[in-house]
Amino acid sequence: MTIDVIEFTDAQYSALNEEQLQEVMSAQTKKDKLLSSLNEKKRKEKFRLLKNGIFRSNIYDSLCAQWDGEYQAELNAIKERLLFYLRFSLKVETPVGHPYVVDYALSYSERFMVVRDYYLATYSNPTARMDAFKQDTVAPSYLGEYYASLYDYFLDKIEN
Repeated sequence: MTIDVIEFTDAQYSALNEEQLQEVMSAQTKKDKLLSSLNEKKRKEKFRLLKNGIFRSNIYDSLCAQWDGEYQAELNAIKERLLFYLRFSLKVETPVGHPYVVDYALSYSERFMVVRDYYLATYSNPTARMDAFKQDTVAPSYLGEYYASLYDYFLDKIEN
């Protein structure tokens, strides 16, 4: 099973317990069924319009745009429910003396900025920054889906 309902790294998935992995797999299954249903709906409508001789009109494109919007809204709801669940079930005790504030009341984007700003202010050398970030045991669970983005951001600073 390919998991693409959320963007987690392998390290983040390995930190999840069995119940949390079940929630991720359940959300992925819902997403896959939703996509399958959308594709089937489009296929049937295309056939119906072809049969009636009006497929070349803008009807199909309009319907597809509407259905894609509905699909995206439902997918966002599935994703938000999953991230909300993981946000509050992944709480890890912050080690004493942890360098940045770990506040689970912050949104993921605010957490991202706190962690990013800490590492940018503390480490001027991109390689040292990346090494320190990789050693951070709290960041994968604290940042959730944003961990991979910050990892790529710091990696890009090394390469450029």
